[in-house]
Amino acid sequence: MADKIAFISYETPYAPCGGIAAVMRHLPRHVRAASGLETVVITPYHYKIERTTSLKMDEKNREGISLTFEGKRVRVSIHSYRDGDGILWYFIQPEDKRFFAGEKHPYDVGKTQEEIGRNLKRDAPFFGAAAARAVNKIGGARTRWALAMQDWEAATLALGLAGSGSKYKLSLTLHNSYDSGAITASDLLSVGISPIGCPGPAGSESASVLERALPLIPGKIFTVSEQFASDLSEDIFQAKVMAPHLTEALSSRLYGIDNGPFAELSVPEDILTEGLQGDYQRLQAWKKEGKEKALQAFAQVAPSADAPVWGDSQAFKQEGAVWFVMAGRDDPRQKGYDVAALAIRKFLERGGDARFIFFPIPGDEGLEGLGFLKKLAQEYPGHIFAFPFRFVEGLSAALRGAEYGIMPSLYEPFGMANEFYLKGTVGIGRATGGILQQIVPLRSAASFSRAVETRALRWNTASALPTGLLYRENDEIESAIDDWQGINHASYSKAGSTLDRLEERQRYALFREMANELSLCFEDGNRISQKYPGLYFRMLTEGITYIQHSFSWERAANEYLRNLI
Repeated sequence: MADKIAFISYETPYAPCGGIAAVMRHLPRHVRAASGLETVVITPYHYKIERTTSLKMDEKNREGISLTFEGKRVRVSIHSYRDGDGILWYFIQPEDKRFFAGEKHPYDVGKTQEEIGRNLKRDAPFFGAAAARAVNKIGGARTRWALAMQDWEAATLALGLAGSGSKYKLSLTLHNSYDSGAITASDLLSVGISPIGCPGPAGSESASVLERALPLIPGKIFTVSEQFASDLSEDIFQAKVMAPHLTEALSSRLYGIDNGPFAELSVPEDILTEGLQGDYQRLQAWKKEGKEKALQAFAQVAPSADAPVWGDSQAFKQEGAVWFVMAGRDDPRQKGYDVAALAIRKFLERGGDARFIFFPIPGDEGLEGLGFLKKLAQEYPGHIFAFPFRFVEGLSAALRGAEYGIMPSLYEPFGMANEFYLKGTVGIGRATGGILQQIVPLRSAASFSRAVETRALRWNTASALPTGLLYRENDEIESAIDDWQGINHASYSKAGSTLDRLEERQRYALFREMANELSLCFEDGNRISQKYPGLYFRMLTEGITYIQHSFSWERAANEYLRNLI
């Protein structure tokens, strides 16, 4: 039985990048509430990220340890910060400034993918070795810790503890299928980790972090939705392209625990209650007001070189135009902004008329990598509006006013469809991962294909009340594996000097099929909103209550606790 619980995470709300930060904002406090045990988070001190450096650390309780790196001693400080919920966050800060030097986010540690990978394979094992020492320093030798590691960067803790004889209970949650790539014995020795205790598969001299860590972790390996647990071993992209080296090791151990929702309900409770009773008048007025506030927020933006605005806002003032919104950090191997762009072009070329608003946060490819969206906005200025920067107020207002939020994800561990509904917007998504669990598809829609049906029936019966639209490309595309490999390789020009991301990926039949199926969703959504408003608002109200009744952090916390302590 554990005395204390520690979440080990490379990414947090104080140094965010993707879904892990959102989970760490919620899960630790709910685990503490459910367990009654002291619950802490141990994470690197990303010293170039303002959200981290602006925290007022408790210097009175500052601890220190010493580690080895490349044969030299490195002094490491352990800072503590107690948040408003009473959770203690411990930040590991080496005196050597090479470590944890990400600027935009924790993984932004190089100019090229090769440099980023090389630096992460140095920083993450160092973090694991330091966290192994820090756990003992923080809790004392007698504390029985349950250590909940998040993704491969934090799984290095298991390597740091290997062979130490510690009695800590280890668990691992995978928020995606990324791994470190080859980690050699010398890589481990350079941070003071003995490779003897974590050799990885027999005969391998350069196994990955997860290949080395998985044998050290007893029991189940968690992931953030039940469907993604299946996808990691069954989905072509995951099992054949992203992580084929892990399929066998994970297939019998994966256990999906659904995240809770990432947003609070924005729709007033009394308006939602009326909507559930079939009275949509006030809900319709509430959404109309949301569009007006969104247009006001858009008008206040002063474009700059770092925060440009693409498109013509005047066209968005047209009364009755249907809005589709897409948002989130641009991950070219996951997010699907390029799929959306091609689908929009297909929709507009067929005579469709709607408005598409993008809120992409530039990823590792920067603004240049999103150049295809700029081209689309120039080609269709009255239909496309893009804010390629972090624009929280605009996104919140747009979701309240928009008819649909779209998720054309290449894969999706959990997904933000829950945020769409709670903000007052119906979800449209590719039938993959957590999206399948969050959206009950409208079966009469043109986009409801056999590929969607076979997946959706796992989660909902044919008679379940619909809440949104799902699409999926044909399962019989002969070139699927080769196409996925080509998409994952990302061999386009980031600066658009030759083929940009969209132009290069249009060569793949799989990609074109995804875009074509999504374009059908745009036609479905446009038709429903304009001709069948009662159906639209029923999907919205049912979707909100479906999210509220299906997902909760309390449930997630208790499910983890059944295995953590």
